[in-house]
Amino acid sequence: MRDLAEPELLLEAWDQASVAPVAGRGAVLVQLAGLCPDLDSALDLEVGECAALAALAHARAFGREVAGVITCSSCAELLSAQVSLPTAHELVAAAATRPQQAVVAGFTVRAPTMRDLLAAAESPDRACAVLLSRCVRRSDGSPVDPAELTAQEQSLLDEAAEAITDDTLPMLGMRCPACDYQVRAALDIAAVLWDRIDITAPALMEEVAVLAQAFGWSEADLLAMPAARRAAYLAKVDT
Repeated sequence: MRDLAEPELLLEAWDQASVAPVAGRGAVLVQLAGLCPDLDSALDLEVGECAALAALAHARAFGREVAGVITCSSCAELLSAQVSLPTAHELVAAAATRPQQAVVAGFTVRAPTMRDLLAAAESPDRACAVLLSRCVRRSDGSPVDPAELTAQEQSLLDEAAEAITDDTLPMLGMRCPACDYQVRAALDIAAVLWDRIDITAPALMEEVAVLAQAFGWSEADLLAMPAARRAAYLAKVDT
């Protein structure tokens, strides 16, 4: 596994993920962290598998503690929550019991992959239909035409797909202080990992810019410099 907080890799991750489709950022980061051999393999991961690997990458680079914001489904209050990402042992144990598919009302529903999410994101007005056509099969193995599904069938299939995915993700949970409702929501670990990179990389670039201007050092020299030493030089610039 590679540490995404290492300066050169951090900037590479920021470069690549910032121009990637939002739905594909998790796959990009997992591959750059050395947890998949290539991007194609990362895109073929189930959403839950990619989330598990993103959790490992986050824990290595930024630690296991993450913060999130939940919207109360009862009163729409915005709530701040803290969660510890699973350990590697917990992720392996969860993977062993992860449901690969569900059979609902004569249909077989499989967990969506990152590639499925990308396909859905390309047609946002038809995202649900795209996922249904890619991830659902009839009992005889034939594909499903979402337009032929009844509203009840579509609702059941949506619930089954959501359950398969949510079972693999850490959950944020707390009681809403405004209405006392118990709120729970799945944590998008890939998005959390990207948020940390999107904050940390520009801050590093700002350090490099200040020090390069002050001392004439190259970016490569500054990225190779230990963080504590960069901070010491920054303090000298500030004074």
